[in-house]
Amino acid sequence: MFDEAYSANDLGRAIKRLRTKRGMTQEALGSWCGVSRQTVVSLEHGGPVAVTVALKAITLLGAKIIVTPKDVIVDDAAL
Repeated sequence: MFDEAYSANDLGRAIKRLRTKRGMTQEALGSWCGVSRQTVVSLEHGGPVAVTVALKAITLLGAKIIVTPKDVIVDDAAL
């Protein structure tokens, strides 16, 4: 089963659901990711965290998450 994430909040909820399903605390996930518990709290609430932290959490939890932005803005001038 895949979780779909259209926003940082969706991604955070998916990570929290998987973390709790695996019986892992925020402190334990933070330790595995090399960050504080507060950073995990921020991640789970859709707050600003480094992409590398989110990817580590997803990988460590064995998550299958499809991340798709709702609105994609393409600047043709930049292409």
